[in-house]
Amino acid sequence: MNIDMKSDARKVYRSGKSSYIITLPKDWVEEFGIKEGDTVFLEIRENSICIKPKVEEKSLKAIIDDAEAKFDHLVRLVISYYLAGYSSIVVRVYTDEQRRAVAFAVDLLVGAEIMEDTGDKLLIEIFLDVERFEIDSILEKLFNITFSMLKDLRAVVANLDRATCSTILTREDEVDKLHFLVLRLLNYSGDRGIISAVDAMNYRSVVRTLERISDHISQMSEATLNLERGYGELGEMIEALEGMFRRAMVCFFKSDRKIAEEVLEDVEEFANRILKYYEKIAEMGDVVQLMNLKTILDSISRVAGYSADIAEVVINRSVY
Repeated sequence: MNIDMKSDARKVYRSGKSSYIITLPKDWVEEFGIKEGDTVFLEIRENSICIKPKVEEKSLKAIIDDAEAKFDHLVRLVISYYLAGYSSIVVRVYTDEQRRAVAFAVDLLVGAEIMEDTGDKLLIEIFLDVERFEIDSILEKLFNITFSMLKDLRAVVANLDRATCSTILTREDEVDKLHFLVLRLLNYSGDRGIISAVDAMNYRSVVRTLERISDHISQMSEATLNLERGYGELGEMIEALEGMFRRAMVCFFKSDRKIAEEVLEDVEEFANRILKYYEKIAEMGDVVQLMNLKTILDSISRVAGYSADIAEVVINRSVY
């Protein structure tokens, strides 16, 4: 039976002080095998609500068999199947490099475990109940970790606190894990109509931006290890960067266009401050110090630009 285009009127009933109830069409309930106590999903739009049945998860199994696959290629393959929602991945391994690649990929993926190793084959199982996770909650954790990295970087650059560098690099691994988890959740939610295509696109843009920001923070941390002294002025610039980054994420979570526009203005002014510092360090005689400072400045500029990108997502989303 195909009832996709059928229009059906239903009465709304009051239940208690704050709840409302509608009945579901019997034919629709029977077609999708919905029983008492089952969950249905509501896609809340501006002027309507779309009710969708719970889709039973199918066990998706992938097989990777590529004798020529290099380390990075095999890592990308495993991650791609994870993002696509596969629950089992069998990898035929021909070299120690391929075995290391599989182990490396599994370490990056929340819920992934190597459950069987027969020498020439590795079985990866994904133990992940996606319905337990909320995208906004994971995204907030992703931001908090990235923001803590940026905040600690300020002390690293200003005071040459080399001991903190290792903790920053460790947290980048956690960002990578949450980044892949959110992308898997978005694919799951998008396929089932739980989230609209536009919202999924916006979330993907922001989560990838956060991952890139963490990469640049790590690059700045590594460059700092090669400096001979701390740079207080750079620390002050990073402090200003913290404010723009934090407000960019606040405006995303709150869908606040006003804050988004303020962030764009601040980033534009900040670009002039960066340019002046470029001119200042250009006079340095030590080429090694100059190159490391330039690396840090380049990344500061990129993080500011990524903060502006998040703000632009909010502005673009406000017109839908």
